[in-house]
Amino acid sequence: MNNNIKSCNTCYICTRKHKIVAWFALLGIFLCGIMTGAALWGYKHVHAADSAVESAKLSPCQMREKALVAQIIPDIDDAQFDAADAHKRNADVYDNLMRWGCTENQKKYEESRDAEFSVFYALQNAMGAVSEGQDKPCQVIERTLKGNISTCSGSECHLSNAEVYSKMSEDGCPENSEKYKQMALNELQIAEGVRIKDGDLSEYDVRTTVNTYKKLQMQNEARRYIKKAEKLINPGVDFIMELQRVIEE
Repeated sequence: MNNNIKSCNTCYICTRKHKIVAWFALLGIFLCGIMTGAALWGYKHVHAADSAVESAKLSPCQMREKALVAQIIPDIDDAQFDAADAHKRNADVYDNLMRWGCTENQKKYEESRDAEFSVFYALQNAMGAVSEGQDKPCQVIERTLKGNISTCSGSECHLSNAEVYSKMSEDGCPENSEKYKQMALNELQIAEGVRIKDGDLSEYDVRTTVNTYKKLQMQNEARRYIKKAEKLINPGVDFIMELQRVIEE
């Protein structure tokens, strides 16, 4: 055998043709990587832009609702030991949605809040939080609602307290109903007194006050308050009709 002939038995890119083919293969892999990266970058940014456009279409109250709704715990398993706490957290979220969400959804959130509270109370009772010979259900309701009473510095906070006290008067123990009714009325009076300007009255203030009077079975006071609010802030006809429906329900 001629010693000048080199063996290619273990050489994979021996000829010039092989080298050219290999170079084009590497170039193809490189270009493919660039194209894949560009496609992923484009997908990410297009969808980010779509999300930004979608957010831009939301009103402020819708944006607040979107953030709060994300906090709701879905599909609670009532057999779990912490199910009652989960329903209580949901009730608190719906309470915030009532306060900070859109006006047209307020009634829906109120119903959802009350439903979550009902399950919360039932689970507490079933799990032995209310034992025979100890606390009665109405006492548990009062104690739970008291946890929503805040130390206040503004009118909205006092209005919120008034609504809680009216709920305690409505659903708490009968022997305490009058006491909580008076506490609710006191909070309404304080809210009115600490408001700096009549023009600062908001639809939330009006709605909360009317709901409080309704829970206290003071429909006439609620109607008088609506007339007063009409003179102060001139709310829309739809809003006034909504309040009238609340009173008549």
